[in-house]
Amino acid sequence: MAFSPLSFRNRAACVVAILASLAGCATDASRPATTAAAPPREQALLDLNKQVRANYAESKRELMLRARPAIVVAFDDATLLRTGLPAETRSFTPPLYHRYKDVAHVALGVWATLAPWTDRDSRAWVAPLETLLQRARAARTTLDDVGFPADRLARQRLIFDQSIALMERTLAAGRVDGPALAGFAHTLAAPVLANGDDAAALQIDGLHALVSRWRAELSPDEWGRLHVLVLGPKMPRVDNLAIQYFQRVMGRGELGRRLLYAEGIFDRDAALGLLGTVVTDRALAVAFFGDPMRMDRDFLSDGSRRRLDQVFGPDAAVRR
Repeated sequence: MAFSPLSFRNRAACVVAILASLAGCATDASRPATTAAAPPREQALLDLNKQVRANYAESKRELMLRARPAIVVAFDDATLLRTGLPAETRSFTPPLYHRYKDVAHVALGVWATLAPWTDRDSRAWVAPLETLLQRARAARTTLDDVGFPADRLARQRLIFDQSIALMERTLAAGRVDGPALAGFAHTLAAPVLANGDDAAALQIDGLHALVSRWRAELSPDEWGRLHVLVLGPKMPRVDNLAIQYFQRVMGRGELGRRLLYAEGIFDRDAALGLLGTVVTDRALAVAFFGDPMRMDRDFLSDGSRRRLDQVFGPDAAVRR
């Protein structure tokens, strides 16, 4: 199971809740019956919880530093972290990767600019489309000079020419034609995906060359302990390029264990904070529950299910 910043906070809160409840029981047993100067019960628990959180954060930092080696993949770059050595960051993404995506984005951008205004009586789309058309025309003249292989140029020209033609027709008509926009998207689906295929091949080749070099520098024991964190937003989480690659070289069973998708995290320090949470919570889960993955799901999950069965019945269908 992969991790998000939200689950990171939830897990940290759960750990705190466990420890705070245990500590709270011991405190209640030893507290004098009457103490005039003692803070209210709620404040004492709040103070305790605050200290538990502080102690947890310090333990997490320490365990994060021990979770080496680790690779953090941040879009175009990857960083190798090893104990006692400086971090090594390298780009594995060639410039042509971006050019393929840039051209694909022309078609996607035309659709995104026009789709909200399909068959509507509005001119809100006109200025953005005029600007997009102007820039598309300028970029179209550079296609021969930005590194595309000769056998890929025709596809780039097709995407540009179809996109420019639709923009010109739409501006001339003064309205967004829904069927025309749908036909445009259907026509360019295959060329856009082909650009994605070419971009993916370039990036995978670069990543494979880099990881192969790093793997040769690691001992078998280090490779067996390696954690990999792949940074990215929500939408490309499923079948993410780097995740697919590391599943092949680490084993598919490592996804959610030593191979983590850091959803919504976009810098290395935040990713390492997540790694610290993961290794801390898994050690805690083994100590308390005998299952290293128990804290990878909501601490309240079992109790929630039991209570929901009481409220709705165990056989009640989940509404969709």
